[in-house]
Amino acid sequence: MKGKHLFFDLDRTLWDFEKNSKAALKLMFAQFDLAQYMDDFSSFHRIYKEQNDLMWRAYGAGKLTKEELRILRFEKVLNYHKAPLSLAEKLSEFYIETSPYQTHLIKGSKETLDSLKKEGYALHIITNGFKEVQFIKLENCELIDYFDVILCSEEVGETKPHPSVFQYAMKRANAKTSDACMIGDDYQVDYLGALRSGMKAIFYNHQGQKKYRKDDEVVESLFEIPGRLPWLFR
Repeated sequence: MKGKHLFFDLDRTLWDFEKNSKAALKLMFAQFDLAQYMDDFSSFHRIYKEQNDLMWRAYGAGKLTKEELRILRFEKVLNYHKAPLSLAEKLSEFYIETSPYQTHLIKGSKETLDSLKKEGYALHIITNGFKEVQFIKLENCELIDYFDVILCSEEVGETKPHPSVFQYAMKRANAKTSDACMIGDDYQVDYLGALRSGMKAIFYNHQGQKKYRKDDEVVESLFEIPGRLPWLFR
Protein backbone atom coordinates (compact mmCIF):
# COMPACT_ATOMS: atom_id res chain seq x y z
CA MET A 1 0.00 0.00 0.00
CA LYS A 2 1.68 3.15 -1.22
CA GLY A 3 2.89 5.49 1.50
CA LYS A 4 2.55 2.90 4.27
CA HIS A 5 5.57 1.66 6.19
CA LEU A 6 5.97 -1.70 7.94
CA PHE A 7 8.74 -2.15 10.50
CA PHE A 8 9.61 -5.75 11.32
CA ASP A 9 11.52 -7.20 14.21
CA LEU A 10 14.09 -9.79 13.02
CA ASP A 11 14.86 -12.48 15.61
CA ARG A 12 11.90 -14.80 16.31
CA THR A 13 9.75 -12.79 13.88
CA LEU A 14 11.44 -13.53 10.54
CA TRP A 15 14.72 -15.26 11.45
CA ASP A 16 14.13 -18.43 13.50
CA PHE A 17 16.35 -17.61 16.44
CA GLU A 18 15.60 -20.78 18.40
CA LYS A 19 16.44 -23.20 15.58
CA ASN A 20 19.47 -21.25 14.44
CA SER A 21 20.87 -20.81 17.93
CA LYS A 22 20.41 -24.51 18.71
CA ALA A 23 22.18 -25.48 15.48
CA ALA A 24 25.18 -23.27 16.34
CA LEU A 25 25.32 -24.57 19.91
CA LYS A 26 25.30 -28.18 18.68
CA LEU A 27 28.31 -27.41 16.51
CA MET A 28 29.98 -25.78 19.51
CA PHE A 29 29.26 -28.74 21.81
CA ALA A 30 31.05 -31.05 19.39
CA GLN A 31 33.86 -28.66 18.44
CA PHE A 32 34.94 -28.07 22.06
CA ASP A 33 34.14 -31.60 23.30
CA LEU A 34 31.90 -30.16 26.01
CA ALA A 35 30.53 -33.65 26.75
CA GLN A 36 33.56 -34.15 29.01
CA TYR A 37 32.17 -31.52 31.37
CA MET A 38 28.42 -32.08 31.25
CA ASP A 39 25.92 -34.89 30.85
CA ASP A 40 24.58 -34.13 27.40
CA PHE A 41 23.75 -31.41 24.89
CA SER A 42 20.20 -30.93 26.18
CA SER A 43 21.50 -29.89 29.61
CA PHE A 44 23.98 -27.47 28.05
CA HIS A 45 21.30 -26.03 25.76
CA ARG A 46 18.75 -25.61 28.56
CA ILE A 47 21.10 -23.71 30.84
CA TYR A 48 22.39 -21.58 27.98
CA LYS A 49 18.85 -20.54 27.00
CA GLU A 50 18.02 -19.59 30.59
CA GLN A 51 21.18 -17.53 31.01
CA ASN A 52 21.00 -15.93 27.56
CA ASP A 53 17.46 -14.72 28.25
CA LEU A 54 18.54 -13.29 31.60
CA MET A 55 21.55 -11.55 30.05
CA TRP A 56 19.48 -10.02 27.25
CA ARG A 57 16.96 -8.65 29.76
CA ALA A 58 19.83 -7.13 31.72
CA TYR A 59 21.27 -5.65 28.52
CA GLY A 60 17.88 -4.19 27.60
CA ALA A 61 17.68 -2.60 31.04
CA GLY A 62 21.11 -1.03 30.58
CA LYS A 63 22.74 -3.24 33.25
CA LEU A 64 25.16 -5.00 30.91
CA THR A 65 27.27 -3.95 27.96
CA LYS A 66 27.29 -5.91 24.70
CA GLU A 67 30.74 -7.32 25.50
CA GLU A 68 29.71 -8.38 29.02
CA LEU A 69 26.59 -10.11 27.71
CA ARG A 70 28.53 -12.14 25.15
CA ILE A 71 31.02 -13.53 27.67
CA LEU A 72 28.92 -13.71 30.82
CA ARG A 73 26.22 -15.98 29.34
CA PHE A 74 28.87 -18.64 28.63
CA GLU A 75 30.63 -18.13 31.96
CA LYS A 76 27.32 -18.83 33.70
CA VAL A 77 26.82 -22.05 31.73
CA LEU A 78 30.37 -23.23 32.34
CA ASN A 79 30.14 -22.40 36.02
CA TYR A 80 26.88 -24.36 36.35
CA HIS A 81 28.55 -27.44 34.86
CA LYS A 82 31.82 -26.88 36.77
CA ALA A 83 33.69 -26.54 33.50
CA PRO A 84 36.74 -24.24 33.03
CA LEU A 85 35.69 -20.60 32.84
CA SER A 86 38.68 -19.99 30.58
CA LEU A 87 36.60 -21.49 27.75
CA ALA A 88 34.04 -18.68 27.88
CA GLU A 89 35.78 -16.30 25.47
CA LYS A 90 36.42 -19.06 22.91
CA LEU A 91 32.80 -20.23 23.10
CA SER A 92 31.59 -16.65 22.69
CA GLU A 93 33.75 -16.11 19.61
CA PHE A 94 32.63 -19.40 18.08
CA TYR A 95 28.96 -18.58 18.65
CA ILE A 96 29.24 -15.08 17.17
CA GLU A 97 31.06 -16.48 14.13
CA THR A 98 28.67 -19.41 13.62
CA SER A 99 25.09 -18.52 14.60
CA PRO A 100 24.48 -15.68 12.09
CA TYR A 101 25.20 -18.06 9.22
CA GLN A 102 22.39 -20.44 10.13
CA THR A 103 19.50 -20.06 7.71
CA HIS A 104 16.25 -21.24 9.32
CA LEU A 105 13.43 -18.74 8.79
CA ILE A 106 10.04 -18.50 10.49
CA LYS A 107 7.38 -20.19 8.35
CA GLY A 108 5.93 -17.76 5.83
CA SER A 109 8.67 -15.13 6.07
CA LYS A 110 9.56 -14.78 2.41
CA GLU A 111 6.03 -15.44 1.13
CA THR A 112 4.65 -12.69 3.38
CA LEU A 113 7.39 -10.21 2.49
CA ASP A 114 6.86 -10.93 -1.22
CA SER A 115 3.13 -10.29 -0.84
CA LEU A 116 3.64 -7.04 1.08
CA LYS A 117 6.19 -5.77 -1.44
CA LYS A 118 3.80 -6.45 -4.30
CA GLU A 119 1.09 -4.51 -2.48
CA GLY A 120 3.39 -1.49 -2.30
CA TYR A 121 4.32 -1.37 1.37
CA ALA A 122 7.74 -0.01 2.28
CA LEU A 123 9.46 -2.59 4.49
CA HIS A 124 12.02 -1.93 7.23
CA ILE A 125 13.73 -3.66 10.16
CA ILE A 126 14.06 -2.51 13.78
CA THR A 127 16.12 -4.93 15.85
CA ASN A 128 17.79 -4.97 19.25
CA GLY A 129 20.33 -7.45 17.86
CA PHE A 130 23.89 -6.36 17.26
CA LYS A 131 24.69 -4.74 13.93
CA GLU A 132 27.65 -6.91 12.97
CA VAL A 133 25.57 -10.11 13.17
CA GLN A 134 22.14 -8.89 12.08
CA PHE A 135 23.37 -7.86 8.64
CA ILE A 136 25.03 -11.26 8.18
CA LYS A 137 21.71 -12.96 8.99
CA LEU A 138 19.81 -10.81 6.52
CA GLU A 139 22.40 -11.30 3.77
CA ASN A 140 22.81 -15.03 4.31
CA CYS A 141 19.06 -15.74 4.38
CA GLU A 142 18.49 -13.57 1.30
CA LEU A 143 16.21 -11.17 3.16
CA ILE A 144 18.22 -7.97 2.99
CA ASP A 145 16.87 -6.76 -0.36
CA TYR A 146 13.32 -6.62 0.98
CA PHE A 147 14.13 -3.76 3.36
CA ASP A 148 14.78 -0.06 2.85
CA VAL A 149 15.83 0.88 6.40
CA ILE A 150 17.60 -1.57 8.71
CA LEU A 151 18.04 -0.11 12.17
CA CYS A 152 19.94 -1.85 14.97
CA SER A 153 18.98 -0.13 18.21
CA GLU A 154 22.58 0.17 19.41
CA GLU A 155 22.96 2.86 16.71
CA VAL A 156 20.50 4.96 18.74
CA GLY A 157 22.10 4.23 22.10
CA GLU A 158 18.89 2.73 23.48
CA THR A 159 17.00 -0.53 22.96
CA LYS A 160 13.37 -1.19 22.11
CA PRO A 161 10.92 -0.40 23.69
CA HIS A 162 12.48 3.05 24.21
CA PRO A 163 10.51 5.55 22.08
CA SER A 164 13.68 7.04 20.60
CA VAL A 165 14.39 3.78 18.71
CA PHE A 166 11.03 3.79 16.93
CA GLN A 167 11.15 7.53 16.34
CA TYR A 168 14.62 7.34 14.83
CA ALA A 169 13.57 4.47 12.54
CA MET A 170 10.54 6.43 11.31
CA LYS A 171 12.71 9.49 10.72
CA ARG A 172 15.15 7.47 8.63
CA ALA A 173 12.28 5.95 6.65
CA ASN A 174 10.58 9.34 6.26
CA ALA A 175 7.42 7.79 7.70
CA LYS A 176 4.63 9.48 9.62
CA THR A 177 3.40 7.72 12.76
CA SER A 178 -0.07 7.41 11.21
CA ASP A 179 1.43 5.53 8.25
CA ALA A 180 3.75 3.26 10.27
CA CYS A 181 3.17 -0.19 11.76
CA MET A 182 5.54 -2.32 13.85
CA ILE A 183 5.33 -6.12 13.64
CA GLY A 184 7.13 -8.25 16.21
CA ASP A 185 6.95 -11.24 18.53
CA ASP A 186 7.69 -9.47 21.83
CA TYR A 187 4.52 -8.02 23.33
CA GLN A 188 6.25 -5.52 25.63
CA VAL A 189 9.22 -4.60 23.46
CA ASP A 190 7.77 -4.58 19.94
CA TYR A 191 4.02 -4.21 20.31
CA LEU A 192 3.52 -1.93 23.31
CA GLY A 193 6.76 -0.06 22.59
CA ALA A 194 5.52 0.86 19.12
CA LEU A 195 2.05 1.86 20.33
CA ARG A 196 3.57 4.16 22.95
CA SER A 197 5.58 5.78 20.18
CA GLY A 198 2.43 6.60 18.23
CA MET A 199 2.76 3.82 15.66
CA LYS A 200 0.28 1.12 14.82
CA ALA A 201 1.41 -2.38 15.75
CA ILE A 202 0.74 -6.07 15.29
CA PHE A 203 1.74 -8.61 17.91
CA TYR A 204 3.03 -11.77 16.18
CA ASN A 205 2.02 -14.30 18.81
CA HIS A 206 3.40 -17.51 17.33
CA GLN A 207 4.30 -18.85 20.78
CA GLY A 208 0.70 -18.81 21.98
CA GLN A 209 1.07 -16.26 24.76
CA LYS A 210 -2.11 -15.45 26.70
CA LYS A 211 -1.16 -12.12 28.29
CA TYR A 212 -2.52 -9.47 25.97
CA ARG A 213 -5.58 -7.26 25.86
CA LYS A 214 -8.85 -8.17 24.19
CA ASP A 215 -8.65 -5.38 21.61
CA ASP A 216 -4.97 -5.88 20.72
CA GLU A 217 -3.99 -6.57 17.12
CA VAL A 218 -2.72 -10.16 17.27
CA VAL A 219 -1.78 -12.71 14.60
CA GLU A 220 -0.47 -16.24 15.10
CA SER A 221 0.90 -16.67 11.57
CA LEU A 222 2.81 -14.33 9.28
CA PHE A 223 0.38 -15.28 6.52
CA GLU A 224 -2.37 -13.36 8.38
CA ILE A 225 -0.56 -10.01 8.14
CA PRO A 226 -1.38 -8.90 4.55
CA GLY A 227 -5.10 -9.34 5.15
CA ARG A 228 -5.02 -7.53 8.49
CA LEU A 229 -3.22 -4.38 7.36
CA PRO A 230 -5.97 -2.73 5.25
CA TRP A 231 -8.21 -2.74 8.34
CA LEU A 232 -5.43 -1.36 10.50
CA PHE A 233 -4.72 1.51 8.08
CA ARG A 234 -8.35 2.23 7.21
